[in-house]
Amino acid sequence: MEFSREKRLKARLAGDRRGDLYPHSLQFYLQPPTENISLAEFENFAIDRLKLLKAVENLGVSYVKGSDEYKSRLEREIRKLKFPFKALVEDDYDARRKDHISHFILRLAYCQSEDLRRWFIQQEMDLFRYRFNELTGDLVEKFLKYVNLSYGAISKEVKEKLAVQLLNSTPGLNGAKVEELEFYKVPLQEAMDLFRVRRVYLLNAFTYVPQTDIVAIVLNNYRTKLSKALAVSTLFFLASFVPLASLVN
Repeated sequence: MEFSREKRLKARLAGDRRGDLYPHSLQFYLQPPTENISLAEFENFAIDRLKLLKAVENLGVSYVKGSDEYKSRLEREIRKLKFPFKALVEDDYDARRKDHISHFILRLAYCQSEDLRRWFIQQEMDLFRYRFNELTGDLVEKFLKYVNLSYGAISKEVKEKLAVQLLNSTPGLNGAKVEELEFYKVPLQEAMDLFRVRRVYLLNAFTYVPQTDIVAIVLNNYRTKLSKALAVSTLFFLASFVPLASLVN
């Protein structure tokens, strides 16, 4: 990522390849941005991302995470700050670009200490959880493919064959809910937390995870990748980004 004082030109030409840079609004932020941005844009993106994460933190304290009130208020904050709202649905390049770049700016700012890293990871996890839970079944599968998580949804025939086992091994579900939900075939080693609390059906070293619980596995994967990324960020890089200094005070 490079910086200049030139105002970024927003090309709206047909056939441009902007979508190749930010094809989805929900992501693991694995690749850092490589384009030029202005210093003013750098600062604005950082401030807005911090506002969003602060809102995530405050709403998590004031409301039950996942409740209707929590979701509606968080949606309002995301819309107000012009970040992507409907993950993988809307064709909003500017919002996806802002989300991607601002995440990396705050990642640099919050890698300076264990307390800062812990705070940043928690808020990013809560934001990711909200966005992921807004996905419909087909979009969940599309996202899993995008981040190379090979958790394929089982077929209707397999689900019917295992209906009794799925019902008995998944607390809180009835027959109609089992029929309605997608179930994903996940290797046991990647679903140990759910297996330990007996929330999944186990067969031949694979667990069958309902859509309502797959977020826990995806979040664990995201946390691992984000924690490693923060661990390799150093103060050497922070010295090059003067606008970051005030963000963590």
